[in-house]
Amino acid sequence: MFDPAFVDWNLPATACPPEERHLHAPAHLARQLARLERMGLGQPFVMRPSALGLHWFPAGHWLVGCGNAEVLHQPSVAVVGTRSPAADEEAALSDWLNQALSRLGLTVVSGGARGIDTMAHRAALRAGLPTVAVLAGGMLQAGPAQNRSLFAEIVAAGGCVLTEQPLGCRPFDTLFVARNRTIAALSLGTLVVRAPAQSGALTTAGFARRLQRPVGVLPGAPWEPSAVGSNGLLGRGASAITRAEDLATLLGTALASGSRALPLVQAEAVAVPTGAMSEAAGRLWAALAAAWEDGDDVVRMSGLAGGEALAALTELELDGLLERRGTQWRRAGR
Repeated sequence: MFDPAFVDWNLPATACPPEERHLHAPAHLARQLARLERMGLGQPFVMRPSALGLHWFPAGHWLVGCGNAEVLHQPSVAVVGTRSPAADEEAALSDWLNQALSRLGLTVVSGGARGIDTMAHRAALRAGLPTVAVLAGGMLQAGPAQNRSLFAEIVAAGGCVLTEQPLGCRPFDTLFVARNRTIAALSLGTLVVRAPAQSGALTTAGFARRLQRPVGVLPGAPWEPSAVGSNGLLGRGASAITRAEDLATLLGTALASGSRALPLVQAEAVAVPTGAMSEAAGRLWAALAAAWEDGDDVVRMSGLAGGEALAALTELELDGLLERRGTQWRRAGR
């Protein structure tokens, strides 16, 4: 069902001796997938990013999730903000999001956290819109715990919950930054609703700007701590958003063309056994697709250093497992 390298990727390094990984990895993954089914999120999907457009970080090999992966191909907007909005603003913010997102009619992408993320997902559900929750940890660590029922609702309503981490990976600080990068990459633009001076939502906005995608801010009271960081974005190129029409204008031609932010392809099943190649070659093989791709992008996605990548490339070429055309590579047709 899955690429052997994907199976191995989901086996913790401490689970067994290296020489026994090929024996234990498939059974370990089967147990993990069975646990995921028991969580009520349905059958998992595995997708490999084919064109992240992010050239300044090593991209993950896969996106793993549950639900309707097709929504990832639809025009979407990221809605992010603080986990702790001001108590006296919560009802008003929730109402504004309900009305604005309903009128805009886009897929809503957020991080599944408490506060603004939860408001955004629930606003999308109430409006009958698909929504995507991007997790910091693996699918088996979906959190926060109080949002497990929300994740099930998202899947049941035709959206999806996903991550770029192995199934059992526990979330930690660095992974929340990676999660924010993925939220920005999946969206045509980002709306920051409320963010204090130190907020992960500000990193999402930063990634969106690096991707040359627009950032909007719902202005807050200048004396409210939960709005200090987001208001500060207004002086650094972000646009003030007070109506759904403002958000539609912000997204501009990307919205009008109906383009998707992150092209994705279904992971191919691979018949090559893990033991048939070196670990480095297996990683490079997992990063290859059936379509022609630039060699630098493939190496970056594999996470290999230059020397390792060259040796792995030579190994795969000698085994007839890849084809080269100039600076582009693909898996050999069989």
